[in-house]
Amino acid sequence: MSLELFDEANLPALVDDHPRSDEKITGCTDVMQPDAIRDVCEFRDQALMKMNEAIETLKRGYALVAEATGFEERAHCGTRFYLEDRTDNEHYKLLFNKDFDPDKSFEVYRKHVDACCWIYIIDRVGIEQIMDKTAKDELRASLLADVPEITFETVSSTIEKLLEDAELIFMRGIAKAFSELDRSFKSHNGFKIGSRIILTRVFTEWGHWNHYSHVRDTFIDIERVFAVLDGKPPAGGALVAAVEESRGGGFTARQSSVETEYMEIRGFKNGNAHFWFTRPDLVRKVNKILAGFYGEVVPDGMAADKTAEDLKKTANLLAKDLQFYPTPEDVVTRMLSDVYIREGDRVLEPSAGIGNIAFAAADKGARVRAIEIHPGRAQALVARGHPNVEVSNTNFLTMPMSQEFDYVLMNPPFFGTHWMDHVIHAFKFLKPGGKLIAVLPITAELGDSKRHKAFHKWIEANNKSSGGSPFTDLPMESFASVGTRINTVILEMKRGV
Repeated sequence: MSLELFDEANLPALVDDHPRSDEKITGCTDVMQPDAIRDVCEFRDQALMKMNEAIETLKRGYALVAEATGFEERAHCGTRFYLEDRTDNEHYKLLFNKDFDPDKSFEVYRKHVDACCWIYIIDRVGIEQIMDKTAKDELRASLLADVPEITFETVSSTIEKLLEDAELIFMRGIAKAFSELDRSFKSHNGFKIGSRIILTRVFTEWGHWNHYSHVRDTFIDIERVFAVLDGKPPAGGALVAAVEESRGGGFTARQSSVETEYMEIRGFKNGNAHFWFTRPDLVRKVNKILAGFYGEVVPDGMAADKTAEDLKKTANLLAKDLQFYPTPEDVVTRMLSDVYIREGDRVLEPSAGIGNIAFAAADKGARVRAIEIHPGRAQALVARGHPNVEVSNTNFLTMPMSQEFDYVLMNPPFFGTHWMDHVIHAFKFLKPGGKLIAVLPITAELGDSKRHKAFHKWIEANNKSSGGSPFTDLPMESFASVGTRINTVILEMKRGV
């Protein structure tokens, strides 16, 4: 998919070092001319220079105020005019500012000017039009603290990077918006055309939007995406406006039913709603984009005639080793956040890889049995020489079970449903009361094939944990740093006593 809104052919006109034209930006509504970046930088520099002059003048002024106060005290020896205290007058107070700090004042002004310029530039480039609400909020939040200084070089490189990443930004926005509407979109398997989506707590008991659910914002984001995919200007809000008009005013629970160009929604008195997409062709486009964004996982091994290039996916992500996805540090931290490992507890790591999980558990005092099928990685684990880690270079699935472990901590191979075999076999190694924690692709929870359904029944029959769902979502792109954007979950199971 290519985005005509962000044709890179337009980039040189924005950042090249061409001769200056005489035309300047005279107002915020002007079209951004080819030399607009340089104009922004020069006007910004002029503003800072003039403000610096003003601050220096203020410094001299406040110094004179201090001298005047000294002479004043000598003149009246502290005597006050009791009929009126003019020191309380706002104009009198403007003459005195004991808290004035030239350096801090200048930096606050600099951040204000640069933040405004960044928002203006991003708006003129048009990149914000393809961002979802979350991305826009994150952009604005990034300008609240350390605002990058506006220079020709930083602006040019930033625009170049934004245009380069425009497609990824758009794909990420789609993934975010549609997965918030229905978790089925979190899987690269896609969403079934024509399916009804049941939404809960869309409206409050007073009949208005439940803003805590953020469904209203999600509808706007999805309409914007559909408009772009439909070849129209990116805009959203038609469904929201139609719903608000159909529900009318007042403060009572009520029903409503509306249909717009892209969506249909029926609201009920209990605050829930049923939702359909009215353009199957656009949903197919969304599913295709999501498949490219999430990508397929790389198999454990590859045929002799295959190369790394053969395994590249449409999202241009490639597992760095082509055989496994190492567990990122943030995911390991999340896995162990609810685990109370006591000194000497036995832990099994069936697919140890480079040891991110195994050594984190060992550092907490556990005695870890790390299984790794790859000889090179197994040797590397041994070379690390952790006294609490025992390494075995073998195929875990061929190991005879022994119920000796307090915990199984694992990130099994994601490819296909191979991970199911690892999880089911690993569960057999737990002591009574032991706990299994596994990082899995989100299809482990959302998949509806015969094998997935059988796996869900196996979990239900064997899991003795109390509480709700055994699955917990990990944040989007938790594994992007190691080569895949596939959404993931953590499965937690407890063996019966």
